[in-house]
Amino acid sequence: MRRDIILFGIQGSGKGTQADLLMGKLKNYQYFEPGNILRALKSNDNVLGDHIKTRMDQGKMVDDAITFWLFDTYQHLLKPGQNMLVDWFMRSLPQMYYFLNNEHLHRRWFVCIHFQLSKEKAIERIMHRASLEWRVDDNKEAVEKRLSIYEKETVPVIEYLNSIWKVIHIDADQSVEKIFQDTIKALENLWIVD
Repeated sequence: MRRDIILFGIQGSGKGTQADLLMGKLKNYQYFEPGNILRALKSNDNVLGDHIKTRMDQGKMVDDAITFWLFDTYQHLLKPGQNMLVDWFMRSLPQMYYFLNNEHLHRRWFVCIHFQLSKEKAIERIMHRASLEWRVDDNKEAVEKRLSIYEKETVPVIEYLNSIWKVIHIDADQSVEKIFQDTIKALENLWIVD
């Protein structure tokens, strides 16, 4: 059975950094992170780019229809036998139901890794990142809105998946190396990595 990995965590918890490290360790995995794709699409001067830009700059979630389309395209491009490492998906209950249905239809197995970090620490990290990268969607107002959406929309997804034993919790208020070590150890316990 295929073993997909879904990454969760409040913005600023280091999911992207850990995904990069995991891709160097995991065999036969394809990474899916629609946030970067959406940031690229929003730079286009067309109706789709304008819509995505408006939503992201306001700290709002991008419509499920667009997110589902990206996920379907990604899944279509997987090679036979490839596993998924997914970040920035299942951020709401409709997305969770969509994902669970897809996993069932394709007879796939999954586990979630939740990088736990306090809201205060997340804001500190995001604002530091904004000063380095100057991402328009990392302004204070948009960050506050995104964190509020995370608490309202994504936390219930994590709570549900945790109730059915699908979530591994990792303390994300540690060094990058320690977080990675803890993540690898948890995946070794599930026989996902050697």
